[in-house]
Amino acid sequence: MTQQQPDADLVLLGGRISTLSLDPGTPAEVSALAVRSGRVLAAGDDDAVRAHVGPATRVVELGGRRVVPGLVDSHVHFMRAGRTWDDEVRWESMTSLADALAAVAERAAELQPGAWIRVIGGWSEDQFAERRGPTRAELDAVAPDNPVFVQALYEYAVFNSAGIAALGLDEARIAASPTPDQFERDADGSWNGRGNGRMAQLSWFYNQLPPPPFEREVVSTGRLSREFARLGLVGAMDGGGVNSGPDVYGALHEAWRQGLLRTRVRLLKHATRRGTEAEDFAGYARFGEPRFGDGMLKWSGIGEIILYRSHDDLGKPADFSPEALAEAKEILLPFARKGWAVQIHVMNREFLEGLLDLFEEIHAEVPIDTLRWSLIHANAVTAADVPRLRALGVGVLHQALLRFNGQQLLDAWGAERVAGSPALRALLDAGIPLGLGSDGMRASSYNPWASMQHFITGLTVGGTPTLQGKNLLSREEALAGYSRDTAWFSSEEHERGQLVPGFLADLAVLSEDYFEVPIERLPAITSELTLLGGDVVWSSGAVVPATD
Repeated sequence: MTQQQPDADLVLLGGRISTLSLDPGTPAEVSALAVRSGRVLAAGDDDAVRAHVGPATRVVELGGRRVVPGLVDSHVHFMRAGRTWDDEVRWESMTSLADALAAVAERAAELQPGAWIRVIGGWSEDQFAERRGPTRAELDAVAPDNPVFVQALYEYAVFNSAGIAALGLDEARIAASPTPDQFERDADGSWNGRGNGRMAQLSWFYNQLPPPPFEREVVSTGRLSREFARLGLVGAMDGGGVNSGPDVYGALHEAWRQGLLRTRVRLLKHATRRGTEAEDFAGYARFGEPRFGDGMLKWSGIGEIILYRSHDDLGKPADFSPEALAEAKEILLPFARKGWAVQIHVMNREFLEGLLDLFEEIHAEVPIDTLRWSLIHANAVTAADVPRLRALGVGVLHQALLRFNGQQLLDAWGAERVAGSPALRALLDAGIPLGLGSDGMRASSYNPWASMQHFITGLTVGGTPTLQGKNLLSREEALAGYSRDTAWFSSEEHERGQLVPGFLADLAVLSEDYFEVPIERLPAITSELTLLGGDVVWSSGAVVPATD
């Protein structure tokens, strides 16, 4: 007697479905999926999966389209970007400054005079035919009646005249800024609207801007989540942000309460400000619980900044002294004892060596090898570090930062060293957990397909080689790093990132076949249909009726 198969809520047929399965019972590619109660019920050929079609089952014909597990950005500043998403103009897809300025003009035409226009990172001069950014005069020409703020990665910012006037950025305000010598001057000595500098100065500029009303931040966060779904992103591991106090999380939590999120967000508890780190984290350690939350919004650990004075960057001095590392140890030990995951930003070799020494000290007192501690960026990691990482159970979260600022690293380290920055092949060969991401939205683009293109080619947006040779990833490796392998860092590898029975039905039906489209077209891929727990959270209308 044939056993009755359980009915599915949804069945997808006739696709090219990449399961990324680690289960020998599920092939790497199937043509059909059945979904029940938010999870994959069956994965196989069309005939086998049709057995799960019942009278109430929704059947979707895929027409040969490529399907992949829903993407997860391993390190992105989703919470911070969501607050201003509706007030931003994004330049990452622009190929000329003229087009970028036209986008600002178009937004200005839609707004009332006096409304702010923000271009907050995610672009590089190298992507423009003109190979330069905008001037104050050019911004004045396209938006004379609207204040405009343009940030170029973490390199410089430009205001137009209306923005300078709106903020009252006179000589007294300039003198009170963190680095007044970084305000660029014309021949007559007057400020020309451009301010150079790294994180501290650019954060100061950004913090002068008036925040949107709270209700607008909430709606804006929901719209950013919709944009993520449009690209096939179903998850974001949020890295917090410089000086991100408790208040900046309000819009994200309210969007979650109102059911506006279409993205599973995993949060890190972040140091609020320089000088209060020990106090801030002591409170989190006393009252917080690891992995507190639900399937849509959950605390997954602490990071990315533990101690501001030791937050390193290229060209930025940082404190790696024994005293600083001792303070970091006092911060981290209570979290080790309570079983928290830790993720720490590290770029330079000096800090990496000190940090691994520190992890080993803590591990000798409280074992951390099962806690999912990890290094963010980790450009300085070499094959020689692999035994230490393995012994500590430490993973690596690496982002496509060099797609935009690769020339800066080439100038600092040289091409030979950058070709293995980091040693991705050694990490993969050794089984070190590796999650991939963008570090969007200021330091990089949030587009996952553009990031994967970089991991596959090693090229900057301007075509300059960075990561090369054996450290380049295959398309399958890049996809796995942006989905299945990132699940380890939030302790969810048992239910996310694979399209196999029992796992969450998070997936994207792609506009083009990721495995066959020419490499130069990867950044143009979008999702025709995105499912989150089996529910439609985005549809272009090509497969099922369009969503709002």
